Amino acid sequence: MPSVLIVGGGLVGLTAALCLEYHGVDYVLVERDAEPTVLPRSRGMHTRAVEIFRQIGVEDAVQAASASALKMGRFGGARTGRSIADSEALDLRHVLATGAMVGADESPSAFCFCPQVLLEPVLREIAEQRGGDIRFATELTAFTQDDDRVTATLTDRSTGRTSTLYADYLLAADGAGSPIRTALGITSTTRPATHHYLNLYFRADLTELVRDRTFSQCEITGPEVSGLFLAKNNTDEWSFHLAYDPERESPADYPDERCTALLRTAIGADDPRPRIELLARGAWDTGTAVADAYRGGRVLLAGDAAHRHAPWGGFGANTGIADVHNLAWKLAAVLRAEAPDTLLDTYEPERRPRGLLVAEQAWLRTDFRARYAIRTPDNGDALDRQRGTGEIMTRYRYASAAVHGAPAGDSVDLLAGQTGTRTPHLWLDRDGSRLSTLDLCGPGFTLLTCGDAPADAAWSDAAKALPVTVHHIVAGEADLERTASAVRDTEGAWTTLVGLPPQGALLVRPDGFVAARSDEGLTPETLDEIWRSVMGLCTQVG
Repeated sequence: MPSVLIVGGGLVGLTAALCLEYHGVDYVLVERDAEPTVLPRSRGMHTRAVEIFRQIGVEDAVQAASASALKMGRFGGARTGRSIADSEALDLRHVLATGAMVGADESPSAFCFCPQVLLEPVLREIAEQRGGDIRFATELTAFTQDDDRVTATLTDRSTGRTSTLYADYLLAADGAGSPIRTALGITSTTRPATHHYLNLYFRADLTELVRDRTFSQCEITGPEVSGLFLAKNNTDEWSFHLAYDPERESPADYPDERCTALLRTAIGADDPRPRIELLARGAWDTGTAVADAYRGGRVLLAGDAAHRHAPWGGFGANTGIADVHNLAWKLAAVLRAEAPDTLLDTYEPERRPRGLLVAEQAWLRTDFRARYAIRTPDNGDALDRQRGTGEIMTRYRYASAAVHGAPAGDSVDLLAGQTGTRTPHLWLDRDGSRLSTLDLCGPGFTLLTCGDAPADAAWSDAAKALPVTVHHIVAGEADLERTASAVRDTEGAWTTLVGLPPQGALLVRPDGFVAARSDEGLTPETLDEIWRSVMGLCTQVG
């Protein structure tokens, strides 16, 4: 019997598989489709998502896939006009200079352009190579649960044969429509759609038309057609999100011939006239929905099954990746009997606020210029309510029983080792090799000390009885011979960055988030009690 049944073989489900494998949890992943859809969806992996890929050992593969994505030019840029041919570039110097579009927080990783259609096969192949039980063309057609397990009925879509599978938990990454969420009767907090689109994925060689004027998005505002072009490879593969009015028409009113004609108008190139080949299509709208509960017994929701919204800002898949990264270590701890099942109750209070925030922030970017922080008389209110990408995707702060104390606020201005935040990045040296403080975290709990020799000895003694790995961050040229767990902070910046004295320490969770600080009650004498509290084994300390 597998420990976890993952339903959904998209980006979030595959990442969940790799995160569980990283923590030593066995799983079965089922996906109803035989192959991933070719319809482009997510394109950009924000820094935090790439950090997660780094931790689970797939960052290099993701960056390699990213390097193959574009055939010309670079990712970025925005244009607007009646067609691509007569479009003009928006001045984005104000966001490019600050890194506001992708976040400019210190990290060992970086934003990368990697369309989901390129990334999913890479993650699937790695998961299979690592021994994962991945079953495409297999549909979950029914499930029940009791106090001990989930009972799932699986149907092989190629043969029609059914089988029964038992699992300790079910992770629903089955998309925005989520039959699992519906079956559980979980309601959602919603906002109605303001725009409706047909996503038309097509092939047309526009190389010369866009040479030296490539873009990420190009808004089309002509009298005959309106919508948005999204670049896939900057030469011959594109998506056009064709706007339509559902009060007057439906997707059925747009046969391929009509779509092709509208694409020609939106492209606007007559000499030479490009050949257009429609590859896939799908309808969507800008309505938002965030599940009112992320857990129903032994079933947990993640990704679009938990939060659906427009793609503006690129928050959707990235938030789903962070969902399953948060959940995987908790499932592992429960399944190893290191923590009670109630540890899983910390998933919702940590991740649902992120789902609500990204749904709102995507909605605030509905206006094309607001999306690029360009103020107009019509978008001032939306622009004033926007948060920066770094705050949304990286500098958020958890508050739950899995964090010691009661952190204030849902984000911070600078990552400095605050409880509930991602451990700050600093480059360190170990035997001549460079590594990040983030590389010291996981797969279990980590104690990062600040390098004072007597204090380090006390921290090490206190951690011996716990599943906690200790790393001593020693400043400058101090002696490293005293312990094999020491790493060098060549600039002596760590204690200043985290605001702790040399005798201090951070207790870091397996997902890289700070669980406790030594200036907030964590001492060698309280380490065991605080670790037990964070794991849900005793009452919150302090």
